[in-house]
Amino acid sequence: MIAMAATVLAQLDPAVAATIDRIALAQIVMAVALAIITLVVLGIGVLAFLAMRSVNRVLRRVDRSIEQLTPRAQPLLDKAARVADDASDISDSVRRRVNEVMDTVHDLNRSMRQAADATEARVRDFAAVLQVVQEEAEQILLDTAATARGLHATAESLRNLPSASVARAGGEAPPVEDEDPDRYEA
Repeated sequence: MIAMAATVLAQLDPAVAATIDRIALAQIVMAVALAIITLVVLGIGVLAFLAMRSVNRVLRRVDRSIEQLTPRAQPLLDKAARVADDASDISDSVRRRVNEVMDTVHDLNRSMRQAADATEARVRDFAAVLQVVQEEAEQILLDTAATARGLHATAESLRNLPSASVARAGGEAPPVEDEDPDRYEA
């Protein structure tokens, strides 16, 4: 084909021959590039195939390892399940205990509030009794003071009475002891 192109080129015009040379060169460059691209794609394909084989081998090894570990892992899984069950039982027990403690605290709180209310009512009643006792004591003290004043006034009157009756009878009055006149005042 090249020989034929050369003979045809000899017959043609030099300007046409130069253009044909450039077209031929472009086709050769494109053919080489296509060949290189094809080789690269084939290389990538081969590498992908090798990588897939390698991955397949690794997966087989992992499967074998898992098959070998399965009998050993089963007791561990059973024990883990038992531990989880025990933890659940402990959690339920703790929850029940906490609920019992909370109920006890609520009962104690209610009892303490009732006791506080009862104590408050008793204190109010006692305060009322003390007020009545205070009023009665004040009344008794006032009555006592009034009685003492009355006695003082009576004693004063009685002191003055014998001297008046003795004076009428014509005799001397008996001597009166000098007492403190403020003694009977309240």
